[in-house]
Amino acid sequence: MFDEHNPWNLGKKPIRNKTPNNEDTLSKAMSEIRYFFTGLTRNSGKKPYLIILIVLLFYVCTGFYIVHPSEEGIELTFGKYSNTETPGLRYHFPYPIGKVYKVNVKEVNREEIGVSSSYGRDTDRGEGVMLTGDENIVNVNFEVQWRVRDAKNYLFKVRDYKPGSSVKNAAESAMREIIGKNTISFALEGQGRAEISRDTRTLLQQILDGYQMGIEVLSVQMKKIDPPEKVISSFRDVQSARADKERTINEAYAYSNDIIPRAKGEAIKIKLDAEAYENEIVNEAKGNANRFLSLYEEYKHNPSLVKNRIYLETMENIFSKVDKVVVTDDLKGMFSYLPLTNLGK
Repeated sequence: MFDEHNPWNLGKKPIRNKTPNNEDTLSKAMSEIRYFFTGLTRNSGKKPYLIILIVLLFYVCTGFYIVHPSEEGIELTFGKYSNTETPGLRYHFPYPIGKVYKVNVKEVNREEIGVSSSYGRDTDRGEGVMLTGDENIVNVNFEVQWRVRDAKNYLFKVRDYKPGSSVKNAAESAMREIIGKNTISFALEGQGRAEISRDTRTLLQQILDGYQMGIEVLSVQMKKIDPPEKVISSFRDVQSARADKERTINEAYAYSNDIIPRAKGEAIKIKLDAEAYENEIVNEAKGNANRFLSLYEEYKHNPSLVKNRIYLETMENIFSKVDKVVVTDDLKGMFSYLPLTNLGK
């Protein structure tokens, strides 16, 4: 029962059932709390310190907070940074002495530049409309993925009117600088897009580090890059002509690669044949010269014999190429007419 002079039932043992259960224990605890506050109301003029004690107790308990696994807790004491807490149950001075900000450092945030979610391309403020290095206009649509790396710097170094606005503005500025260093043809190529995305990510990370924003750029993905809509048909004609040019050049290279090796082979063959003919003529001339010299040596020792031999060889060479008929003085004889040509057959 409730005692007005002892609302906490100090020094008294609570009356318990011999076989208590959870429902009875809970209902009894609620009854005791209700009786306690009723006693405080009745004795408020006598013991106000109890109310102050309870209020202080509740105030102190408000300093407990939970940091989730994907978060970091930033603690402030009298408005000044004091500590960064890791996930778990933590305690810090309650407000207004202390304050805690919890920042999600695992979430991947996305910022899209070049397209408005409501009205398509945001051409009113020129978002995504950029100038290339060869003074051509292109419409660029790309996405930046980032996450918080340093929760303290993210909270206090830069103030955004909405989360990610500084990242979006810095990303657009970085992309404009990289696009301005390249030609439109390079930007439209697959390899060019990949290189532009990589260079933009590097430059964007440098800009954010300079701001000390505590943000890590995970990726810059180029989604779409096109010329302005008013000239896109003409630009496609130019691209088609450029493709035809490349195709013709490739065909010419293929023909060149086919005809030049064959021409080189023919040239080598002709050169080898000429060298072989040269060797043959030179060797034949050398042989004739040696034969003449040896014949000359024989002539010096025996001139008449060499003359007869030369005469016979010359006549043999001459008569071997013409038809021959032998006619003798004896017309009545058997061999007065002898066709040697027919005999050879």
